[in-house]
Amino acid sequence: MRALALLTLSVGVLAGFAAAWAAGPIDNHGNPTRMAGAQLPATEQLGQVVGSFTFPDPPIPPTPPYHSVIGLAHDGDGHLYCTDNTGFQFFLVTPHEPTAQLIDGPFDVAAHSASPIGITTDGSHVYIGDVSTSTGSGDIDVYDLDGQYLRSFSVLPYTGFPEGITFNRITGHLYVVDGQGGLEVHEFALDGTFIQTFSIVPTSPDGLTFDHERCSYWLYDGGPSGTDTVRHLDLNFVEMETFPGPFTAGFGYGEGVAVIGDRLYIASSASGVATVVIFDVADAMSTAGCNIFEDGFESGDVSAWSAMVP
Repeated sequence: MRALALLTLSVGVLAGFAAAWAAGPIDNHGNPTRMAGAQLPATEQLGQVVGSFTFPDPPIPPTPPYHSVIGLAHDGDGHLYCTDNTGFQFFLVTPHEPTAQLIDGPFDVAAHSASPIGITTDGSHVYIGDVSTSTGSGDIDVYDLDGQYLRSFSVLPYTGFPEGITFNRITGHLYVVDGQGGLEVHEFALDGTFIQTFSIVPTSPDGLTFDHERCSYWLYDGGPSGTDTVRHLDLNFVEMETFPGPFTAGFGYGEGVAVIGDRLYIASSASGVATVVIFDVADAMSTAGCNIFEDGFESGDVSAWSAMVP
């Protein structure tokens, strides 16, 4: 059993998407991108862009075409899982600038994931949101950490486009965005059992990630049908604060979202090249009563973790 030291914090999808990145200045929705050129403020503030990186090509095949990085997820150890909708694969990288370093993979998922978009992990498995563009069906495909396919479960009729997905360490459940514009997030047990539905504010929800340090969620409200807004939500998906997204910052519209400490990562593009934009969230709010432990796990009920954390 790990020693837990309790610290109490105060309150501080689109209708469609392009299946591949094309060469030239377009984003993953087929829209013109803008290149970053503005000077960054001297002092970091909530939502400020503090960096970006692209992906090695090689060693991550195929080359060409360009990667279509849609989903992002923190692996819990400072690295990022990514889905590539062009190569039908997922891989693990370090968030190094200006080019990410490949850690593991790429793992070919074409046999079971027709269109890999959202991605998350519970530390033992990788869960990929998959949409079949030919049938309109949506499911969650489960892989082990070595990229071996294990099983799938359907998320119909709740959504046929599970674009954003995240694992919440408090509940031990998965939360899936309705990327078809349903303005909802659906909660599932890890075996695929439906739990409940939450209504959300965004007009075009894309990526979703659970922030274990703040007991909250980050959701990207995309474009061009959305508002290019990063939304910070509490555990009931009630909005706490917002800031402009990657398009406003001079990149393309965003997709998947991940958070590591005080940095928020959003998959985007620049000149047709898969890019991850990094935002500062050091001053972001925390959910009231959020409890954090030194090993990175959190819960308002310490006794619950006494039986769950090895």
